[in-house]
Amino acid sequence: MHLASRRGLVACALAAVLSAALPQTAGAVTANRERALEGSSYVVAQQRASGAICAFSCIGSTADAVESLVAARTAPRRVRDALVYLAGQVERGHAHGVGVRAKIVMAAVAGGDDPRSFGGVNLVKAIRLTEAGDGRYGSAAVFDQALAILALRAAGVTASTQAIRWLGSARCADGGWQYDEPAAAGDDEHCLSTVDPGGDYFTSDSNTTSLAVQVLRNGTRVSRALSFFTTLRDGSAGWGYSQCCTTTDTNSTAMVIQAYVAAGMAVPSGGFSTLAQLQRACGAWPYQAGGPADIGATIGAILGILRQPLPVPQLDATYALPAGSCA
Repeated sequence: MHLASRRGLVACALAAVLSAALPQTAGAVTANRERALEGSSYVVAQQRASGAICAFSCIGSTADAVESLVAARTAPRRVRDALVYLAGQVERGHAHGVGVRAKIVMAAVAGGDDPRSFGGVNLVKAIRLTEAGDGRYGSAAVFDQALAILALRAAGVTASTQAIRWLGSARCADGGWQYDEPAAAGDDEHCLSTVDPGGDYFTSDSNTTSLAVQVLRNGTRVSRALSFFTTLRDGSAGWGYSQCCTTTDTNSTAMVIQAYVAAGMAVPSGGFSTLAQLQRACGAWPYQAGGPADIGATIGAILGILRQPLPVPQLDATYALPAGSCA
């Protein structure tokens, strides 16, 4: 190869890296805000009279929706309705589990409520009281452990060294984290049991790994996690869920973007534009390209399109919702 050609290739590669690392232009920020608001219109259109916004679950998804709407800085009355619903669920004893409580804590903080007196319960204390000597919050799944640490961070509490260490040591050999249990003897590199592979339903995945990165934010484990994400990309430049399912999906792509932002790293080329292109003309996002409008995917996509990692801070609502057209 001629020297001039080599220089040309190096220049192109450098330009690509720099463009990925540069901050967003004002026009891009505005376009992303508009996308988030269009998605928010679809989210509030799915809100029930009770205030619930149900996707994967009613309580957890409503809490997720609060964070997305607050991040989009819109629909304060709908946020309030959702928080009233969540407080009622807590008061009636329906908010079980560390993960659900963690989501509610983050929603309460984002919405301007006190998680130490929410539905008559001190949810921050309730989470902290479950911590065992090894740092694990009760029998929490790895996914929920990460949520709990993020929730405490939202409430102004630094999680114990043991809790963070437990999460870090749960990592699989491939650099990712799996949803349910920490890596164990007898697991392969993806945390699939070699003893009972047919009975092991979880392996390292992009979603749990994203939450772990949002907790840890830097260090060797984070670097390994970012390398793990590259194994879950397909030709569309988005991210899939796990080794079994690498086809780009909205939730995974949004969560990987959150991880890169939390780690202070540029989102890999094509990843962000893929998330934007997945959005339907009516404002909602499908779970995967060509699919129907999906409430869970749209809730997740809003945080990704806004480059907003967890926890979401309290923000003033300054934008009106556009008219939505998704069925």
